[in-house]
Amino acid sequence: MPTTRPATISELAAAAAETAAPPGRDLKYYIRVAESHRRTGAAYMGRASSNANSASGSSGGAGGGGPEAVGLDMERAFIEYARAATLIVETIPTHRDYQAGLSAEQKRNLKAVGA
Repeated sequence: MPTTRPATISELAAAAAETAAPPGRDLKYYIRVAESHRRTGAAYMGRASSNANSASGSSGGAGGGGPEAVGLDMERAFIEYARAATLIVETIPTHRDYQAGLSAEQKRNLKAVGA
């Protein structure tokens, strides 16, 4: 079975940019979508970690937990985290309802994660 090369940063960035959030939506929509991307990224990282741990204790073989599976899960996690970060850093702070629609605590929480 041929191995595939890891994606470059520019390829990962392009993949993350492929699904931009639609303009004109409610502020809470963007917050929900960002949280969904964060959760999905965390799930991929958990799966990559689990696959890496199971692969280190075995001699490889079939089973879908080899180094390629770990790499793909990490790439998918990067893409999901990049999508969440783009929403938090670029989209949400420029939304028309950002100043009035969020409490001071919600704004602090967003700033804590990069907005």
